[in-house]
Amino acid sequence: MNLKKKILLVDDEETLRWALHEALTEEGYDVENISDSVKALELVKKTNYDLVISDLRMPTMGGIQLISEIKKIRSKVKFIIITAYGSIETVIEAMHIGVSDFVTKPFKIEYIKGVIHKVFNDSLMTNNDRGDVARSEDIKVVYEDTWRHANTFFLIKNLQGVTKHRFYDYVVLGNLRVFLFGSISNDMKLSNFDNVIKAIFRYSYMTGMDKSPASLIKNINQYICKNIIQRFPVSLFCAVLDTQSQMLCFSGYGEELISLLYVPNKEVAVLESHPISLNMFPGTVILQSTVSFTSGSKIVLVEDSSLAWAVKNGKIMSYIDKLNEVMADGNISNCEYIAKDVMLQIERFRKSVGHEEDSAVMVSDMECEINKSYWEEVISLIIPIDNYEKILERFEKILSSVVVDNLERHQVITSVNEAVLNAVTFAYNKNKCGEVFIKFIKLRDEIIAEVCDHGCGFDIKNYRKSDMNIYADSAEKSGRGILLMKHLMDRVIIQSTKNTGTTVHMAKRVSYNEN
Repeated sequence: MNLKKKILLVDDEETLRWALHEALTEEGYDVENISDSVKALELVKKTNYDLVISDLRMPTMGGIQLISEIKKIRSKVKFIIITAYGSIETVIEAMHIGVSDFVTKPFKIEYIKGVIHKVFNDSLMTNNDRGDVARSEDIKVVYEDTWRHANTFFLIKNLQGVTKHRFYDYVVLGNLRVFLFGSISNDMKLSNFDNVIKAIFRYSYMTGMDKSPASLIKNINQYICKNIIQRFPVSLFCAVLDTQSQMLCFSGYGEELISLLYVPNKEVAVLESHPISLNMFPGTVILQSTVSFTSGSKIVLVEDSSLAWAVKNGKIMSYIDKLNEVMADGNISNCEYIAKDVMLQIERFRKSVGHEEDSAVMVSDMECEINKSYWEEVISLIIPIDNYEKILERFEKILSSVVVDNLERHQVITSVNEAVLNAVTFAYNKNKCGEVFIKFIKLRDEIIAEVCDHGCGFDIKNYRKSDMNIYADSAEKSGRGILLMKHLMDRVIIQSTKNTGTTVHMAKRVSYNEN
C-alpha cells in the first residue's frame, strides 16, 4: 500500500475494537480506535480520516447520529456500520446518509478486510473512463473502476445514450459467493435508490433464513413496491455460486435482460430468465433455476433491447453462434476481454436488426480455487457433559486430518478447550441444561474456531479481570483462560450479551495437511 489510509474505529466493545485495530494495522492501515462516540467526533474535527468504522448502538450518540455529524465536517469520508441489531429500516437510513457498507455481528476479520478493500476501491470509481473495444476502433465503451475486481467482475457499456443506471453488489461467505446485478432508468430521480436495493439485498442475505436468489429478489421487490409510490421497471439478476459443490443457483427478471453461461470446452448456454419487470406487483412469483459449472466458467449478463427482441422472435441463434466463436478463439480467462468482445458482437447484431439503443455487458468469473482452501466442521455439546475426555479426543480427531504440526494442533485444541470450559462453567445457571456449539473452519492458511453458547452472557469488564492471573480463582471469576487463548492463538474476539449468550472467535495460522 503506497499511501496509508487513515481509519477510525468507534465501538464500546473493547475486545472487538482492539482485535480490529490490530488486524487492520497489520494490513498497513493507519488506525485509531476509541470507545466514546462524542470523543470520536472531536477526533474527526482534528484529523482527516479516509474511513470511519462505527458500531450502530452506543451510549450517548449512536452510529447513525455520529455519521450524520461527521458528514457536516468531513463530506468525503467513507463509513462502515457494524451491528448485531440493525433492522432493514435502520440499514436503509444508514445508506441514505452515506454509509458505504454495513457488517453484521458476529463477523470474521477476513470478511471485514474485504469490505474495507471494496469501499476504498469504490471510492476510486470514475464514470468517464473510456476505452476501445478489442480489435475495433469504431466502437467506444465506458467502464467503471468499481467493476474491476481482479478479473472477477467487469461491466462495459456503449455510448449510444445513457438511459439506464446499472448497479451491482456481492458478498463472499466461505464457499458461497452471492452477487446482484440490476438496472433502473436514469429518468427516475430517486436519491440512493441503488444503495437501498443493495441494503435490502445484504440485510436479507446476512439475516434471513432463506438465502436463495428467489427469496432475495422477492424481498427486494416487495419492499420497493410497498415503499416507493412511483412505479417504474426494475431489472434484477441474483446468483448464488457454491464453489464447493460447483452449483449455480440463479434468478433473473427484466424484459431486456439476457443471461448466458459459458463452460470451458462447451457451447454457450442461454440461462432461463423472465421478461417481467419488477416493481410492478409485490406478489409477483419469483422463480429460480440451478445448473452445474466447472472452474473457469463465466456468467455473461447482457442488457440490450435488440437482443431481447431477437430472443422473443426466435432469432437468437445467429448471435449465440458468433458468441461461441468468440469464446473459442478469444482470451476466455479475462473478464474484460470477454465483455468487450461480447459488446462488439452486440453492436454488429444491433446494426443487422436496425436497433440503436443503450446496452451493457457484465461478466463474472466462476473460479473454484476456494475448494482447496475451505473446510468446515460443526459439532454441538450438550450440557452437562458426561465424559469430557471423549470431547478432547473428538477435537483431536477432527483437527488431526487437517493440521499437520502437532504443536499447532494442540495449541488450537487447548484454546478451544478453555472456551468450552468457560461456557460450561458460566453460560448456564446451575442445574440448567444447555448446549455449546463449536465450529472449526479452514480458510486459506488459517484455522478459525468459534465457540458459541446461548446462555446468560456476562459483563465484558468482569470477564477481563481474570486476565491478571489466569490460574488464580479461575473457577470463581468469569473468563477462564483468556490470556492463554490470546497467547496460543493469533486473534481472539469475544462477544457477549444477555440476550444472545457468548461467542469466542479464535484464529491461528497453521501448517495444513493437503491430502
